[in-house]
Amino acid sequence: MSFQRFPRLPALLLWLHCLLATPALLAQSTPPDGVQVIDSVEFTYWNTPSLPPPDTAWQALTLPYNTRDNVPGASPQAEESAYVWFRFSLEQPDSAGRYSLYFWRFNMALAVYLNGAEIGSTSVREGRTTMSWNQPLLVDIQQPVWRSGSNEVLVRLSRGVWGGSFAPVLFGDSATLAEMWAERRFRQVEINEVLLAFGLGLSFISFVLWAIRRRDTVYLWFSGMCLSWSIVTLHMVTLHIPLSYPHWLALIHTAIDVSIFCMYGFIGRLVEGVKKPARERLVLVWAILAACTHFFVPSAYFWGTAYSMHLVGTAALALIVLRVAVIALRERRLQAIIVSTAILLQILLFSHNVYLMFFTSSARWEGNMFYAHFGIPMLFLIFVGTLLLRFSSALSMAETLNRDLESKVESSRQLIERSFAERRALEIRQAAEQERLKIYRDLHDDVGSKLLSIVHADRDSKLGQMARAALESLRQAVSRANTPDQSLAGFLSDIREETELRLQGSGHEVHWQQPRQVPELIIPSAIAFHLNRILKELVSNIIRHASAEQVRVQVEFLPTQWNILIEDNGRGFQRQAVQGNGLHNIETRAAEIGARVLWQGELQRGTCCHVSLPFHLLRPISPLL
Repeated sequence: MSFQRFPRLPALLLWLHCLLATPALLAQSTPPDGVQVIDSVEFTYWNTPSLPPPDTAWQALTLPYNTRDNVPGASPQAEESAYVWFRFSLEQPDSAGRYSLYFWRFNMALAVYLNGAEIGSTSVREGRTTMSWNQPLLVDIQQPVWRSGSNEVLVRLSRGVWGGSFAPVLFGDSATLAEMWAERRFRQVEINEVLLAFGLGLSFISFVLWAIRRRDTVYLWFSGMCLSWSIVTLHMVTLHIPLSYPHWLALIHTAIDVSIFCMYGFIGRLVEGVKKPARERLVLVWAILAACTHFFVPSAYFWGTAYSMHLVGTAALALIVLRVAVIALRERRLQAIIVSTAILLQILLFSHNVYLMFFTSSARWEGNMFYAHFGIPMLFLIFVGTLLLRFSSALSMAETLNRDLESKVESSRQLIERSFAERRALEIRQAAEQERLKIYRDLHDDVGSKLLSIVHADRDSKLGQMARAALESLRQAVSRANTPDQSLAGFLSDIREETELRLQGSGHEVHWQQPRQVPELIIPSAIAFHLNRILKELVSNIIRHASAEQVRVQVEFLPTQWNILIEDNGRGFQRQAVQGNGLHNIETRAAEIGARVLWQGELQRGTCCHVSLPFHLLRPISPLL
């Protein structure tokens, strides 16, 4: 499919992606009027969930707080503390409205106290770890908790193995902050819930398509890509993780690498001329090594090694995207252009994540969002576009096959008509032949005996000589009537032509195996007739009942007999369980001419029929004396 048919498709993909990500680009905005930003606080490390005692030493701090940054005055015990406490003061508002505290970014869990009383916290679940890095928290302050003058707010932050983070706090009117909370939750959680449903749905649909069409492995690779990226998206929406925090992070980053690996394989099968098995195996080794690294590297080196592994995989992905881009520019192929454009955008979004993690300050990192997971809509568009292209191609192929099938059906119909006509003509010829044989026998037995009597009565007379000549002529006529005019080679040639014509006309693949040297024998008319009918019945049964794709016919000549073997790869049957006129007629005809029929077959494993005929029933090609 040429690029000229869809010249604006890459721009359309970019526009749709930007439209979806627009709410995320507005993640950080200036707080509205009347909302107070609290970024000057005091903090301390207190390794119990209970309130710190009054004599606890507090240190000044400007938010945001992130344990990966150097915290002034942090003690060695700070690394072992499970909690960080923050303290700041609030003046009781003059108006009697409702007020709230808005915690828009923190990790892992919070509990908020006002004047020593708990007024809110993130939810907890027994046996689960609370991870709130992507979940904002809004805490309403009830009027009875306020006291005149200064009010002390204490915030307990639960940290993970790799520390925690705490962004500036907003304080203001409940309605205003509730609107900000809802907007951020929509950006951070609800959009990702939709993307998670899309990812799982695409993974399931593509897996079903692969199960139906096992040869189209592109669907399996896409299913793996969507499933692994859905696990990453699950990290965006899950508040209570089912694993420990270290194992959960290892699983998420392993899913990122698996997604890159599946994307690599997906592109290699989607665009022709891109797949390189050796490189694909190398990327697989990288993915396995990355997974081992995520699960076993010490926590102090986790982030550096994790994103280093991601960068290696992204570089490999960039190489295949570069190859796709070269193909797209050289051949102007639509699929290559779609893939290269979408994957390039995905790599740019991932690079933005890396930039936020390692090359910006905590303040900028806390105020921005990760965008890489928004790439799933692009992959959805790629899949839909590819599916439509495949559907269009399959539809054209189906129309072509339908025309071929109609032609084959018509040919088969004509063949069947000819077969029935030939069968009727053969029956007429055989009836006429039988009648002629009867007449010849009558002549031989009646007229021949009378002529023989004349010969013996008067051997030397002219009448006796004439009777002897008439008797010789009668014997020659009877001899010609009983001698068939069809050789074994001719019979095999005729039956092969008819068998291949009928089977190939019905869509079967035929393999005929026969020695080059055929014995010079004559098949009597009765044997030729019945043997022809037996073979026709076998072919008809294959066409009508076997549901086979391939048929093998083997002719072999043994010292005392010759065999015809007809074997198919159809659904098979058990002879003892089948009662029908066709099989009964085959066995009756075989017994009538002195042949033997053997059946071999199992259900779903095909059928093999052996027809054996002794050579002593045939006659050599030579004049009868």
